[in-house]
Amino acid sequence: MTATATRTAPTAAPAAGAPPLAPPPPRRGRRLEAAALVAGIASLPMLMPAGLAPGPGNTALPDAVLGGLVLVTFLWAGTRKVPLRWPYLVPTLLTVIAGGVAALANDGAGGLTLVKDLYVLLWAVCIANLGRDPSLLRVALRAFVWTGTAYALVMMAGFAIGNDALSGKQVDGERLMFTFGDANYAANWFICVFFIVRATRFPERTWARRAVCGILLAAELLTGSNGGLLALCCALVLGYLFRLFREGKAHHAVAVGAAAALFGGGAVVTVTQVDIQPFLDRAGQASPILRDSIGRTTGESTESRSTVFATTWDMLEAQEHPWGIGAAQTEPQMRVRQEPYVQEAHNDYIASVLERGFIGGVALILLLAVLILRTLRIARRDALKPEYARLVPHPELFGALLVVFLVCGLFYEVLHYRHGFAVFGLIAALDLFGRRAPAAPALAANVTSPRLAPPRRSTPGLSVPPQVFVPAQQAPLRERGTERKQPDEERPPPGAETTAVKDAEEKGLCKRLVSLVAGNMAARVGALASLGLATVLVARVGGPELVGAFTLVRILPGLLCHLSNGGLPAAAPYFLARDERGPSRIRPTLAWLTVIGAVLAALTWLALSPLLFHVFFTSFGVWVTLAAAVPAFTQGFVSVGKGLLQGTDDPNGASLAIAVEEFVFLPIYVAILLAWHGAGALVAGLVLADLAAAAWIARRLRRRGFFRGWGRPDARLGRSIAGYGFRGYVGQLIDLLQLRFDMALLGALAGPKVLGVYTVASKFAELVQLPGLAVNYVLYPDFAREDKRSAARRTAALILPALGISVLAALPLALIAGTALPWVFGDVFDDAVVPTYIRLAGVVTFGVTGLIMAYLYGVGRPGAASTGQGIGLLVVVALGAVLIPAHGAEGAAVATSVSFLATTAALLAWFQHVRNKG
Repeated sequence: MTATATRTAPTAAPAAGAPPLAPPPPRRGRRLEAAALVAGIASLPMLMPAGLAPGPGNTALPDAVLGGLVLVTFLWAGTRKVPLRWPYLVPTLLTVIAGGVAALANDGAGGLTLVKDLYVLLWAVCIANLGRDPSLLRVALRAFVWTGTAYALVMMAGFAIGNDALSGKQVDGERLMFTFGDANYAANWFICVFFIVRATRFPERTWARRAVCGILLAAELLTGSNGGLLALCCALVLGYLFRLFREGKAHHAVAVGAAAALFGGGAVVTVTQVDIQPFLDRAGQASPILRDSIGRTTGESTESRSTVFATTWDMLEAQEHPWGIGAAQTEPQMRVRQEPYVQEAHNDYIASVLERGFIGGVALILLLAVLILRTLRIARRDALKPEYARLVPHPELFGALLVVFLVCGLFYEVLHYRHGFAVFGLIAALDLFGRRAPAAPALAANVTSPRLAPPRRSTPGLSVPPQVFVPAQQAPLRERGTERKQPDEERPPPGAETTAVKDAEEKGLCKRLVSLVAGNMAARVGALASLGLATVLVARVGGPELVGAFTLVRILPGLLCHLSNGGLPAAAPYFLARDERGPSRIRPTLAWLTVIGAVLAALTWLALSPLLFHVFFTSFGVWVTLAAAVPAFTQGFVSVGKGLLQGTDDPNGASLAIAVEEFVFLPIYVAILLAWHGAGALVAGLVLADLAAAAWIARRLRRRGFFRGWGRPDARLGRSIAGYGFRGYVGQLIDLLQLRFDMALLGALAGPKVLGVYTVASKFAELVQLPGLAVNYVLYPDFAREDKRSAARRTAALILPALGISVLAALPLALIAGTALPWVFGDVFDDAVVPTYIRLAGVVTFGVTGLIMAYLYGVGRPGAASTGQGIGLLVVVALGAVLIPAHGAEGAAVATSVSFLATTAALLAWFQHVRNKG
């Protein structure tokens, strides 16, 4: 076969408005490769045809066909002089190395499996490299669809006529295995073909495509695989979410995801709380298929999986070295241990670590990371070249197909299936050869009157210098009529400079947002660190009693101060950013409201001092109670000052003020301790720290001209500001109740010990809220300055990144929770690990919550934000009353997590309503 044999005649371009032409069918020069592809894919299910036993080392017909496919692929690459790509080679080699080390550590056990690992990789290598040619990739995709559908029809026909050789019916049941020899293996195959049909939208006719999907789903159900059915349901939901994200409907996707999580959580609660076995037994009596599928959900299937999981986990803990017991050695080792139930691991994740040790776990993580990265890259909007996009209109569904493998890996070992690596080869082909080349970075244009210098013509073998922008005033002058007109190919396309400016602006906004969010998070972490050091210092000086006084004097005056100034810290950025009546009215009005709120807080504290003394400060004396009125006065200036920095477009200063507020207490309190101890010294330190922080904020505001050009305060404007602030403050109170209601109810019902454990879990999980708080703090003033359409458009674009930031923040916390909490707080806090995981699952949407609240505050709808938070409060109250008495800390964690999801869903609904109305 020569290279000239593959040349194709030029084709006419489609007329304007005509649909794009489909890729040409394989020509004579590609017939051998196409035939090898079809034969290889068609052989994948033929593992145990007609019930025949597999060959040595579980070899089968697909392995022989793969040898021919490898030969054809290598010849194809050699004759066309194209490099052979090896996707997934590094994780596979690492897997083999891990197995080799385990074999050496266990007298050569499992050595044959290492050769099989490399051989299975060749499925991905062949399909990925042949996919360099779109017409051959088209053949591979359609081969999956047609052969998968044909096999499903053959299996169902065999079942209908009672031919066990065609259907592969189990001897001891009604589950169908076709020619796979395993019902779960068969279910995974049919699900893979189903998602390939949906991703490629082939057959083109809707009725034919729906018929094919129906056939494949029916075949999957006949296999009776509960794990496959669960994976299918999860992938269908996530596939729909991926599609919404790809279409730019991130807010819809998050809302649907929250609803799906609520429904799934309700289903789990129902299954765990309600005895559904009688209903399953009744269904099993009606149909043998149901008996052998969902009828096993709470019986044989669950018990056997639980037994295998417990046994393998015990074997994992009993290992004397970190290298594993050897590839495919779980079942033999169970026999050696004389376990009552001997089986394979039935879990990819445990099997990787148990059999191949620590290195095997790293290899598995690397393989999954590569797969996820490839699916993300091909799923982006307009990521694929036109010829590949026509073949796979919905590449995001390959991400859903990856979810199938991830979920099925919890119940049986699927990551070494032959057809699995063939599917991974399709993903690699789209990623390696189907993606568009990244666009060249745009250069920022000169603000005055830029002119793009004409590029030099390229010469073979010479590098071309990059284009540069030359300001017009620096361009050489030419006499009229002597300026050479640029050829069309040298002229920049119309609007190119405008596009470059827009790209530069978008990149600048993105960098600014990342920088501000990172700075705000750093300030919050610094504030937490300062507060932790201050708590340790106070504990060393006065013990637990003084720590209690420190907490009370910090929290109670602050709550009273916020109530007295009517939520002014949240209202100030909105009115300053919008600047509706000019700085001469807004700024003095805000200043007078700050003073009025501070005075009102101090007077209210004095009026309530008898009650506060008897409830909180009996052990500290009357004078300390009265002195605490001073921090009630001073804290208002600090809290409002941070809002003023936000509103005057000084986000860095506002973030820095968060850290300064907590940090200045440390040196002041240390200086006071040289001459004075006790609660009085603590109150004095807090007051002086407030004054120092307020002075720092005032100095920064003065530098920005905040105090220049003042007029008279406006009473009507003051009422508007107070009304806005109160509507927002209601939401803050609701948020506080939502966060702490579960603790109050848990303490009342379960006692202080369970409450202490849950408090540790709650505080640890709430660290995930830091990115969401930072996003809210930074974007709220920006949204207030923008018009409503721009703010809505920007919010919609940031929903997915905000969710991603929270997820990324939750992942490391989830990884270290199991070891960090008992190590830091002691073994008695082992029970805090499970509630932490549950709380983390709910709080991952807080980034979206903070973003939507910033939008609602920015467009003047703080009441809508409070309403969304109120829905979350109702959910936590209702679920807490039901779950906490029966399940303690775990029930409280579930109630709070579900309430977070409900709040996010409600806020997203408000976002859509306000966006459509505006």
